[in-house]
Amino acid sequence: MIQCDLYDKLRVEYEVNVSRLKRIQKENYQLRNQIDMLQRDANYWHSQAEKSEKNRIELEKDYMQLEAQLKIWKGKANDMQ
Repeated sequence: MIQCDLYDKLRVEYEVNVSRLKRIQKENYQLRNQIDMLQRDANYWHSQAEKSEKNRIELEKDYMQLEAQLKIWKGKANDMQ
């Protein structure tokens, strides 16, 4: 009788722990998916920031060249007058 009660108690404990383990494994899987998704987002935004910085530098170079050309043209126009 005592062994039977002990067996039932241990079986119930086992079932509770198995269901707890399954729940934790499911949560762990979901968290890993969220981490992966966040990492992909972070990589995407990092690459976008790098592209934007490259574009900014190119635009700044273009602006400086156009500004220099404008000064040259203005100088030539002043010389013609």
